[in-house]
This record gives sequence, C-alpha cells and structure tokens, in this order.
Amino acid sequence: MRKLLANESLTIGAGQAMSVTAPVAQTLQITQGRVWVTVSGQGDDYWLSAGQFLNVAADSHIVIEAYKGNSVVQVQQQATRLPAVSARAGFSKPLTAGRTPATC
Repeated sequence: MRKLLANESLTIGAGQAMSVTAPVAQTLQITQGRVWVTVSGQGDDYWLSAGQFLNVAADSHIVIEAYKGNSVVQVQQQATRLPAVSARAGFSKPLTAGRTPATC
C-alpha cells in the first residue's frame, strides 16, 4: 500500500482503484472526473466530482476508485491535525499553495 505525499497528483484510470494511506492529515481535491472514496473506520463512503474535496485524518487507510473516465486527485497536507476518525467532504475552488479548502 502506498503512502500519500503532500502536493502529489494522482491519476486514476476509469474503473481502476487505488489503496493508499495518509501519513498526516491531508485534503484530497478532485481536479478531474468523479471518484468513489471510502475511508477505513468511517460509516459513509463519498462520491466526489471535480471541484470537491475530502479531508482525511492522519493514519487513514483510503480506497479511491475512478468512475467512468480518468480522474485526477490532488493531495495537499493540512496545516492542522484532524481527529483520528474524521473525514469531511465539501466544495472548494482548486487548491493553490498555502491555501486550505473552505469547509462545508
């Protein structure tokens, strides 16, 4: 299983899944396509499209699957640590350096 790195971009092919861990609290920003995301320990799964994001806590195990077309997920490290079982989705403008996503 691979670890997510801050400021990396993940490209996931249509119908493909990726299993990753977040070593620190991170934001997954969808910049292209639509993905299904599940986070271990969470009761809900998430459907996210371009322009949406998901905040995940440190040490989270995450599975991301692209739906229908290629999807791109931008990873951004969060400035503050989230609670151990926290995941929160929302909408935001694309991430830029030094900027955190809006909360919902």
